[in-house]
Amino acid sequence: MADKIRTIVTQDAEVDDQNSLRHFLLYTNELEVQGIVQTSSIFHWIGVPGAVRPETDSDDPFVESAPFDAPFRWPGTDWMFETISDYETVYPNLKAIDPNYPTPDYLRSITKIGNIGYSGEVLAPTEGSELIRERILDDDPRPLYIQVWGGTNTIARALMDIEAEFGASSEWEALHRKISEKVILTACGEQDETYRTYIAEVWPDIQFVKTLQMGSYAYPWRTMPEGPSKDTLHAAFMKEHILEGKGPLLSGYATWCDGKYYEGEDDKAQFGANPNICDVWFGSQFGLPRYDPYDFLSEGDSPTFFCLLDRGLRTLENFGYGGLSGKYVKDAEQKNSKGAPLNYWDVTETDYTDRDGNTVRTESMWPYVAEIQNEFAARADWCVCDPDCAERNPVLSIEEGLDLVVSPGDSISLTPRCENETTIPVSYSAWIAEDLSDGGAALSEGNGTYSVSIPSEAKKGSTYHVLVRGERAGNHPLTGYAHVILSV
Repeated sequence: MADKIRTIVTQDAEVDDQNSLRHFLLYTNELEVQGIVQTSSIFHWIGVPGAVRPETDSDDPFVESAPFDAPFRWPGTDWMFETISDYETVYPNLKAIDPNYPTPDYLRSITKIGNIGYSGEVLAPTEGSELIRERILDDDPRPLYIQVWGGTNTIARALMDIEAEFGASSEWEALHRKISEKVILTACGEQDETYRTYIAEVWPDIQFVKTLQMGSYAYPWRTMPEGPSKDTLHAAFMKEHILEGKGPLLSGYATWCDGKYYEGEDDKAQFGANPNICDVWFGSQFGLPRYDPYDFLSEGDSPTFFCLLDRGLRTLENFGYGGLSGKYVKDAEQKNSKGAPLNYWDVTETDYTDRDGNTVRTESMWPYVAEIQNEFAARADWCVCDPDCAERNPVLSIEEGLDLVVSPGDSISLTPRCENETTIPVSYSAWIAEDLSDGGAALSEGNGTYSVSIPSEAKKGSTYHVLVRGERAGNHPLTGYAHVILSV
């Protein structure tokens, strides 16, 4: 387990969070999940009797008038354990494919209720905040990636309790620095005020990666360009490859207008059961075609864990390198009220070539959506298929290495290899990531080897990033990468 990425999921029980959890459980063989914690957000809470909502300048009519003393779009907490029970039915098959899948009982043991009273509620420690506090304070030297699918209030409560316990002690400065380096928040935006009002104020160096790409993998995905990615989000793909015949874990997955009714949810967000849902939410207001029954609904929060998956893209070394969750840049304008700069990363856009050959500027995750969906389909098969027939992503290596020192004028060979060969061959492609590289390098291919020509005028300290992509085209085309960095 020592080399696994460890992570905690926090979520607010939105329907798309429920989808994300079902999807996420299929990857718990690769990640060391240390907590699943329900929290609140500006969109969901249970209510606290007597609580008074403060004045707000929100211009969102969907949330601005909801009182804090009563439930608001509250689906309860049982759904988490029901999802784990659905996982339990397919667990024997998943375990036969990979023994690293956690047991259902382990998942139940780390599933906790956090601060759910109302948006930004941090009234007292909770089981969820205590779990997060303990993981932050443990002696594990690995980074702790906390996924934020809802508000940050339960994370804030955990950090508040740490500050209350150690803030006046002689070890506070060292502990504060250790935690600031250890904790990384991959967040679907800021879904309550506690990042700004507490975390950014007291812990400005905690890395906050805003993975919000709502058009690419959330409710308004039809706003994205036409092409293979969009094809995998339509009902035909969803029904054949995700929803039907894959067992209870995937049959419980929510899609547009699929007839499902969600207890506690507002009529305006009954995505499955409200026949007028497409007029209420995304679709007609953008001038887009109506969503069809069983079209992909949303997993707006899932980019928080896609970036944690090791597909060879080196995202976690530097979020600016990009990966399945898109590419990010540190926002130098993000500061707290004291003027201290925040360790805040925001998503960038990228050029995308649609099926007609047009180059359009779009969200930087969009080019990877087809790969994500095809891998999702392969994992859905894992729930029911013969374990010997389970399809896996190719794992790539480069014979010459991933980090190479070069000189001006060099010609460098890169020879890709697949570390997990099967009877299905892997085809390769490669390119220079121009947006990460200094200019002037050229790439050519021959006899299964790529050659990179370093310009003779390259200066010391220049870098060139080469991406090698491998695709295994079985029942589902599955991909892996090798990211090579050439340093002059």
